[in-house]
This record gives sequence, C-alpha cells and structure tokens, in this order.
Amino acid sequence: MNLPITVDALTTMWAEDSRIDELNLSAEIARIGQLHSKYLKIHSHHNMMVKKLTFEYNTLRRVKWEYYSGDLNNPEDLAELGLPPMSKKILRQDMSLYIEADAELTKLLARKAINQEVVDVCAAIIKEISNRTYQIGAPNRGLQQDRPHGVIAAKRARPLW
Repeated sequence: MNLPITVDALTTMWAEDSRIDELNLSAEIARIGQLHSKYLKIHSHHNMMVKKLTFEYNTLRRVKWEYYSGDLNNPEDLAELGLPPMSKKILRQDMSLYIEADAELTKLLARKAINQEVVDVCAAIIKEISNRTYQIGAPNRGLQQDRPHGVIAAKRARPLW
C-alpha cells in the first residue's frame, strides 16, 4: 500500500476488505486487528498531512497578505519567493478577495480538503471495523448455549425484616 492514497482507491480497498466470510467467522474476527491497523495507518498519515498543509497555508497566507498589502516590496525577497513586484496597493477591505483567489493558496486548500476527506472516510471505516465483532457475533448469539465458565455461588435471599 502506497501512501498517500486517493479517496477512490480507499473506497475500493474497503469494498474488498469489508466482505465477511460467513463460513469462517473465527478468521474474520482474527482479521479485525489487521484491518484496524491498516486503516489507522492511512488515517494517521493523512491526518498529519492535513496538519502540515494547514501550517503551510497559514505561513503562505501571511506572505501573501504582506505581498498584496504592499509591505513585501524588497526585490530580493520577491525574487526568492518568485513573485513579481506589486504594481498597485490593495485596499484593506479588498484584501480577502485577493487572498481567497490566490492560486497558490487555493491549491493548498484543495490538497488539504482532499486529505481531510481521506481522514473522514478512514474514521468511518475504523468505526465500522470496531463494530465488526458485534456484527459477526450477533447472528450467532441466539444459537449458542449458555455454558458455565466456573461455579458461581448462588445469592442467598435475605429476609426483609
């Protein structure tokens, strides 16, 4: 399994992993831990990517704010960031329009949203895996006989007086 993973690949993988072999339920119960580990690894990786992209976005947003406000006007700094000199100063009230429409910031937000979607899908899958023990055992509960697992002392009835 290669990380990062797309939502489509994740749902395809889950479609295969979610099948329960009803003829071999003990093997299915044993597989729960492996499935949990597999999807937790994907969840953790993409959750860290979301945090990393949030940090990158916040840093770049500050730089873009300085750029659009005209505070970032040193030619060396602009060349290092790959930004052309700003020809006009943007009014403070219009700043959010430029920040929200900036191509680099939009790409970061799109990458963050994609990774967040993988995190959300993984969370749902992990919840389903956690419920799997109950799902596998529920149909068989009525068929099992009560078996004593040791001697249980009977409670004595106490007089009410």
